Amino acid sequence: MKLNDDAALVFRGFLNLANLDKLKLVEAINDYFDSNDRGPIRDENNQQFELIELSSTGRVCKCCGS
Repeated sequence: MKLNDDAALVFRGFLNLANLDKLKLVEAINDYFDSNDRGPIRDENNQQFELIELSSTGRVCKCCGS
């Protein structure tokens, strides 16, 4: 299967996760696709994403390594 660059980048990040985190992510994606009202799921994820501080904590992105 050939992925576009964006999908390949995200998939690389998925593969870099611990197995339990992979499972949680798959469950979250399944919840998203099973829902008819995806807005609240997007909103919750956007709020959680905004709270993540990479630069000040020394954490790196699992997808791109930066």
